[in-house]
Amino acid sequence: MGTSAGLINKEMNAAQRRVLAEGRNPQPPGLEAGRRDHAVQFYQDDAFFIDGLSRFIGSAIGAGESAVVLATQGHRNALIRILQSRGLNISNAIDQGRYIALDAAGTLAKFMRGKWPDPELFKGTISPVLARASMAAPRRLISAFGEMVAVLCAEGNAEAAVRLEQLWNEVAEGYSLSLLCAYPISGFDREHHADALSRICAEHSHVIPAESYSALVKEEDRLRTIAQLQQKAQALENEIGERKQAEEMMRRTKAVLEDTIQQRTGALRQLSARLLRLQDIERRRIARELHDSLGQYLVGLKLNIDMLRQSPREDLWSETEQLMQRCISEVRTLSYLLHPPTMDEAGFVSAARWYVEGFAQRSGVKVTLEAPQEVDRLPDAVELALFRVLQESLTNVHRHSGASKAHVLILRDDDKVLLEVRDNGRGLPKVLLTQFDATGAGLGVGLAGVRERARELGGHVTLESDHNGTLVGISIPYSTDKRIRIKK
Repeated sequence: MGTSAGLINKEMNAAQRRVLAEGRNPQPPGLEAGRRDHAVQFYQDDAFFIDGLSRFIGSAIGAGESAVVLATQGHRNALIRILQSRGLNISNAIDQGRYIALDAAGTLAKFMRGKWPDPELFKGTISPVLARASMAAPRRLISAFGEMVAVLCAEGNAEAAVRLEQLWNEVAEGYSLSLLCAYPISGFDREHHADALSRICAEHSHVIPAESYSALVKEEDRLRTIAQLQQKAQALENEIGERKQAEEMMRRTKAVLEDTIQQRTGALRQLSARLLRLQDIERRRIARELHDSLGQYLVGLKLNIDMLRQSPREDLWSETEQLMQRCISEVRTLSYLLHPPTMDEAGFVSAARWYVEGFAQRSGVKVTLEAPQEVDRLPDAVELALFRVLQESLTNVHRHSGASKAHVLILRDDDKVLLEVRDNGRGLPKVLLTQFDATGAGLGVGLAGVRERARELGGHVTLESDHNGTLVGISIPYSTDKRIRIKK
């Protein structure tokens, strides 16, 4: 709309404004051969538009000139009624060939090929009409009104409308022609219509704005309206710029989110696959433990029982009792590793002490534990998460770090609990730490699982590493009203 206002200011000269102030459409006064004027009228209300069109055509008929109207049926009928109400003998003008009225859509169909006007067919359709009008009133001006361009715009084919305006300018070269086109301004009510409006205006010698402007009589009212339009156009341009910036920011944010989601989805898929593999590995390990240790003990126990049935001996009873104790110990160890009963009875810190002692004996890694003696019971989900993190961290120390010792720290305050496992191993590459911080991937399923456990409980994972060793830390918040005080 700002483009339209600028063209109006540029094209409307003082003579045009005087004509508008008198309530008339601009009409070229000259009758000399070869005179051409091509005006465009924008309108909001049909009644206002038909009234102006009736003055444009009526002036030509009343002056003995020819008029050509290519309009919709509704507009043709309304025009005839107004012309007749003003005392013009339209029937006589029709008989003399000075008034030629054609249907816009029907005429359009004669030279359109698909969605584009054919230049030769257009000339072959329109030139005979203008020739007939010229012969009816020789050496006089032809006043022609065309609404075919508005039909094309209504169909969403503004490019074809611009081309049709150009073809009108070409065919008018051989005639004394005052041509008027009209468009409803409602057809240009979107930002992307500005270019089409500008190009349409550029094909005309005069641009007549809609009635909200042209109906103003006083010059100061017109200037005030122009200033208001300029302000609205500037505000609209600023809003469009801000909207484009917001859209660009949203596009970038969307791209970042999509990339993050893609990375997280990939990490979760890897985690899921690794968890399934680890589950199979753990099952094989348990099966091997049962077969190699507990199974062997049970076989020996069965042999001893068979021998005792045949010949009870004191040494066999002693050996059998030892085998039974080993079976009990193996079952207890497997059970504790899967889920220590101590944690259900006394809490995470007690389970951690038991696990650290057993891990040090099994792995040969010297492990120290620093934990409060007076411990609060935590929610079950928090305690289980902390125990699994402790298991995973110490397992990584044993398998991957090459460390000789490790230190476990457990701290708590009123609203969160902290677990840290530090070793003196070889450390981790910096590139893997960066990737883990960004996506949670790159360091295997174990640490990815630790991160997911922490996130599920609203916690945070810290991973630090250099040539002196590695620190894995997890901080988990919890509700203080759910704590149970336990004395140790």
